[in-house]
Amino acid sequence: MLQTRKNKIRFLERKNQVLEENYHLLTDLYQKNERLYHDMNHHLQMIYHFAEKNHISEIAEYVNSISTPVNELSNMTWSGVDIVDAILNHTVLDAQRQGIEIDVNAEYPRDCNITPDDLCVILFNLLDNAMEACLRYMRQTDSPPCIEVTLRRIHQFLIIKIKNPCVPPRKLFGLFPTTKTDARHHGIGLRNVREKVEKYNGSLEFEIKDDAFTVTALLFFQT
Repeated sequence: MLQTRKNKIRFLERKNQVLEENYHLLTDLYQKNERLYHDMNHHLQMIYHFAEKNHISEIAEYVNSISTPVNELSNMTWSGVDIVDAILNHTVLDAQRQGIEIDVNAEYPRDCNITPDDLCVILFNLLDNAMEACLRYMRQTDSPPCIEVTLRRIHQFLIIKIKNPCVPPRKLFGLFPTTKTDARHHGIGLRNVREKVEKYNGSLEFEIKDDAFTVTALLFFQT
């Protein structure tokens, strides 16, 4: 009971941290875009100056530099659902800081009966595991890792699929043992994911193929 309470407290702290980081991120990006639009006339003059001198490469470089805030902002909305986007934004930025590429393809059903807290438990744990696997992969290989994240609705099912490169572990009793030193708490995280998935009459599957680890969660939802 005490351990369960501690896990809930850690989960709420993590959730609040991600939401706060996402708020500050969006605020900063909006401020960058306000400055961009305020200086638009200056930017157009610079582009015209380069065009007069036929400096094509300088035009491309300049346009790329001023469009970065717009591109960043456009990538902040993955699914249109606040908590889903907050978690994905947090993971994307964390991956970039660690030198990990991340490819997100997200679609999430609005007004479904999957609660935000249940979704947070699933995404937090699976994405954390993918990040940790990539960090181990980077320490053992020279190849840059990439995490593929897919959230897709098919009729009344939500599919959450996360794929990352890995150094294949030994399979034990149908499960994939952790390489963490704190294996007891890691196991709790995975059990929590399975519990949330089964709450929605779903399934959780793992696959290792061609040095890539894929976890797929399938949840049945109602609107």
